[in-house]
Amino acid sequence: MSASLVLSALLAVPAAEAQDEAEIRRPWALGLAAQVDDESSSSGMINFNWGVAEDTWLNFATGTSRSPSNRADVSASSLRAGLDHRFGLLGVTFEAERWGDPDALESTNLSGSIYIQNERVRLGFQYETRAIDIQFMTLGLFDRPVSRTVGFDSDGHGLRLRVDLTSSWRLYGSSMRYDYPRNISLLPRVQALNLLSASALTLAGSFVDRQTDFGIEWEGSGPVVNFSYARDRSAVDGSKFTGLNGAVLFAVAPRVDLEFNLGKSNSNLAENGYYGGLLVLIYGG
Repeated sequence: MSASLVLSALLAVPAAEAQDEAEIRRPWALGLAAQVDDESSSSGMINFNWGVAEDTWLNFATGTSRSPSNRADVSASSLRAGLDHRFGLLGVTFEAERWGDPDALESTNLSGSIYIQNERVRLGFQYETRAIDIQFMTLGLFDRPVSRTVGFDSDGHGLRLRVDLTSSWRLYGSSMRYDYPRNISLLPRVQALNLLSASALTLAGSFVDRQTDFGIEWEGSGPVVNFSYARDRSAVDGSKFTGLNGAVLFAVAPRVDLEFNLGKSNSNLAENGYYGGLLVLIYGG
């Protein structure tokens, strides 16, 4: 499960469900999310956002994602911590994440951004660096299997934009580009691991060199409706991935929201796929 699903839903809290900031000394939000697709890939996440000060939020998340044996055959876990702080119109974020399966692929990710935000627009520049290790087996002395690890780094940069067109309509989008210092298509197991990019649920751990998405959101007096489109390109073989997603978020109890999402994905590596998920948001403070 991508963390952006939880964070975007937090940004889409209906005004009727939000409390006045003066009444909340230390606001927090807990997100519980799960997704599955029609190829037996799955993901889940627990996300906790805590407003430790008026302009400072801490974020913690843990999750799992699984690509079945007929795909990349990876069962990965993730752990992430982040900080978001504003200095008036200017803000900064920092984030550290550990993602991976110790028998296949592991990645340590560090990212940061600087952004400008007013009442209607937020524009940010983001930088990310990934230290990636691929585990594989080879034959050693007397044909005994020996575990090996090959590592490499990847750096990425891009822009993120969010615009509140009216009190009800919002547009958002992002674009990231990643650079790899070597021809990763020659690395062991990389062709199999490239299948992580065949599913929207495991795309976060894949080797992509281009990521683009944009969406539109509508918030009325009741539910919040969101539609988004994503397009990504693999750094391994240039294969393309596209995804179309729709989500509806609505209040089910005081300080509790529920979101359903459905999506369709398409990849050069696999047939069209469908996925769906559920997100529960609990607010307090």
